[in-house]
Amino acid sequence: MRLRPAKISDHAAVLALAKEAGFGMTSLPPDEAVLAEKIDNSIASFDGSARMKGKEAFFFVLEDPEKDGYIAGTCGIKAHVGLTQPFYSYKLTTITQASQQLSVFSKHTILQVTNDLTGYSEVGSLFLSPAYRRDRIGKMLSLSRFMFMAAFAEYFSDLVLAEMRGVHDAEGNAPFYNAVARTFFQMPFAKADYVNATQGNQFINDLMPKYPIYLELLPKSAQKVVGQVNPASEPAQFMLERQGFKPSGYVDIFDGGPTLTAERAQIRTIRESACVRVIATASMAEDAEKIMASNEKFAGFHVAMGRIARSPEGVTISPRLAERLNISVGDMIRIAPI
Repeated sequence: MRLRPAKISDHAAVLALAKEAGFGMTSLPPDEAVLAEKIDNSIASFDGSARMKGKEAFFFVLEDPEKDGYIAGTCGIKAHVGLTQPFYSYKLTTITQASQQLSVFSKHTILQVTNDLTGYSEVGSLFLSPAYRRDRIGKMLSLSRFMFMAAFAEYFSDLVLAEMRGVHDAEGNAPFYNAVARTFFQMPFAKADYVNATQGNQFINDLMPKYPIYLELLPKSAQKVVGQVNPASEPAQFMLERQGFKPSGYVDIFDGGPTLTAERAQIRTIRESACVRVIATASMAEDAEKIMASNEKFAGFHVAMGRIARSPEGVTISPRLAERLNISVGDMIRIAPI
């Protein structure tokens, strides 16, 4: 498997994956025009013609070279969020109240609409075809974004976020959305999520209540899903937490899913990655060290898994890995545990 930047010719395959991903994945909507624009914006970000510095958005696909380049997954990075459109979240805040007259003390959780995460880098658009959820392929797909951030840190914020899909069923019923936002948007969750993904979030600014909401006043069905991840996204959350991401106290304003955050420099793959020189190519023993590797090419960025042999001068890799990374003996590559 090899990860690379998306191309226009990937559009049909990406659309098929977006349809497979289903509801609630705002960063990968099953819309032909939006996905075409997403790929176009990524191409512009890689060639330096992005409309606004700091607004770059990098979109990658995972291809299977042994199946004629079949596209099995996607992932992406936004350099900074909220620079042109507000980035909305609910912040969970605790307030206390007391009455000496009645000897009553109470503690409440409130939800407050904020733009506190403006300027963060965001990792998202992560989806892998179920047929490829094996052999650490999903892990490589997720962590490859941090290999890119390690190599080209100047494009990204010191702080990184990941919005996790919240709880909803296959029909698009989301308990949190039904208890809060549906009253104001007057449309079902699936439609609101699709409008947000394809037309932007101006309607949130127009219609969403700006005043705090007491969590205890919501139905129990809504209360219990606040900060809970969709079961389909639990593996992704687990991988991010292993990388150093933590719940931030912010949740999605639609489905109540958790927002995880981390300091970029403290993300495990970034901390543990290292640049080494390729000194030779040779067949690798089955017990040789297995790693994830990337080249150091910006527009031609590639990531793949393989085995290496270390020496004081550098590393020996297999010809197959060299081909996957599009590198030659003498080139530098970045390696990290997988």
